[in-house]
Amino acid sequence: MSPFLLSQILAALAFAAGLAAFQFRARPSILRSWSLCAALNGAHFLLLGVPGAATLAAMISVRFLIASFTSDRRIMAFFMILAVAGFLATFTRPVGFLALASTLLGTWASFQPNDRTVRATLAVCASLWVVHNAIIGSPVATVMELSFLASNAIGWRRFHGRAKMAAAPLRTVRTDDEPEQHDGD
Repeated sequence: MSPFLLSQILAALAFAAGLAAFQFRARPSILRSWSLCAALNGAHFLLLGVPGAATLAAMISVRFLIASFTSDRRIMAFFMILAVAGFLATFTRPVGFLALASTLLGTWASFQPNDRTVRATLAVCASLWVVHNAIIGSPVATVMELSFLASNAIGWRRFHGRAKMAAAPLRTVRTDDEPEQHDGD
């Protein structure tokens, strides 16, 4: 099996883990599923010969796992410094700046206690990865990130959209056939 084909299989497995992530409601479950996804993506990037993205994905995997247990800002800062150091040590192409930007933003998101903030910020991160993956020529990873955006939207709707609609009071609509009612009449 060629390294490219194996990379695409790993990206497909990461795809499944990432789709599942946004269908969990609890922040720890979302982050642990993303940890698996990132580990598989790291191996995928390594096989494609993109060491910068592979290094960042490995750090992302560990970051998601640790963040699933804590939202300590000191640990967040450590992972941001680690991401920049890893990026600088493995920089080969300007496209790596997209991976770094997504990684730093995702690091911030991972350590936010509110799942809404996590979901919204990870949507921006996925958008950056879509561009990155398209540029490096990984069709499965590109489609995967686009699907993550859709899964995130579905998860948001499932867990937050309906609650908003259920909490809104029903309004009665007056038709032109009905007389207006005034207080004191």
